[in-house]
Amino acid sequence: MVPLASVATAADYAPTIRKAVEVDPSLAPVSERMAYKPDGVQVGSFTLLPALGLSTGYDTNITATNSNEKADWLFVVRPSLLLRSDWTRHMLLLDTYFESGSYAKYSDADYQNYSFGARGRVDVTDDFYVTSFLRWSHLNELPGDDETDTGLQEPLGYDQTVAGVGLRKDFNRMWVTADFKFRDRDFDNFVDGVPSNQSYRDGQTYTVSGRVGYDISPLTSLFVGGSNSWYDMESSAYNASQWNVVGGVVFEPSRLMRGEAYIGYGEWTSDSGDFDNVPNVSYGLDLSWFVSPLLTLTFTGAQEVLTSNYSYLTYDGSAVLSSTFGIRADYELRRNIILSGWFDYENQNYEDFPRDDDTYVYGAEVKYVMNRFVEMKLNYSYTDFDTNFNGINGAESYTRNVVLGTLTLTY
Repeated sequence: MVPLASVATAADYAPTIRKAVEVDPSLAPVSERMAYKPDGVQVGSFTLLPALGLSTGYDTNITATNSNEKADWLFVVRPSLLLRSDWTRHMLLLDTYFESGSYAKYSDADYQNYSFGARGRVDVTDDFYVTSFLRWSHLNELPGDDETDTGLQEPLGYDQTVAGVGLRKDFNRMWVTADFKFRDRDFDNFVDGVPSNQSYRDGQTYTVSGRVGYDISPLTSLFVGGSNSWYDMESSAYNASQWNVVGGVVFEPSRLMRGEAYIGYGEWTSDSGDFDNVPNVSYGLDLSWFVSPLLTLTFTGAQEVLTSNYSYLTYDGSAVLSSTFGIRADYELRRNIILSGWFDYENQNYEDFPRDDDTYVYGAEVKYVMNRFVEMKLNYSYTDFDTNFNGINGAESYTRNVVLGTLTLTY
């Protein structure tokens, strides 16, 4: 399904390499510009921003399958609150939302998500700041959303806690960043209404990362960096670690282009030895190209290693090398009308047996901001999932069309 977008404000975005973007919206990508900014409610030195999202649409394949296709109308209600600090230094954001999705015919596909979170930044000096975040959520993995396709046909609920702390320090033309991130997930042990042990996905992930960069110009930096992750799972067979070392560039060669790219090498290692180790090229791309003041193209790409409990012959699970690439176009037809289109591709290569999956997603959206109180969107997406294991142990190729209209009310 197409997720509802929460109401964003300029303060939602982390400090950028080009600080002018934070004070001059015309320097931001088209998708991040705001035709009208909600006033909110002043609460001391904070602004409270309430919002209500109402969506309805049609999904031609809510089960993400080709042998048990179910088409249905979807209705989503999402109230949310954002409390934003108005301080001249430092920053604090508190937010919460509740999202309820209901289907007209198939109530077993209904779901409820809710979340509470906080983010902050402490500006120690002009060239040194510390950030942190904490979020607890109850979420649902929907058919077609699972990290590695295992034939899920009903929502699978789970609780998730994420937290982290990071810092950045500038030394003249050099800069250093360091981050620690934590994630804990606890999945329900029912899949499609049937008891099913999901403990292989329960557990904690710890990641330590850092970068050292050098400014070769005011808007362009070269950097080297590295990270190490540990996966401490309830099912010890899925315990693993992963490291990588990369080199890259954060750049803005002109007002026409901005972003970052990196490439390096890493390895994913199974602690138990039950899965093959996965040495791999690490890469990432997040590039915005300002073709004109009214058109922004965004390119993204990444590679990571996942794990799956998908069974084949004598193999009970596998490491999965996941590679993604995306391109998106946002066009400002009018100051308050944004036209968007995108294409996303993902390849998942199972390392322990010859399964290979390809996912192609095509989408389009029209966003109309009537005023600071009302925003409307019409969104369409087409998904084509193809696996060479079609019909083997529940793996199925499928196609899916989703049309969703959203009305967002803000204050």
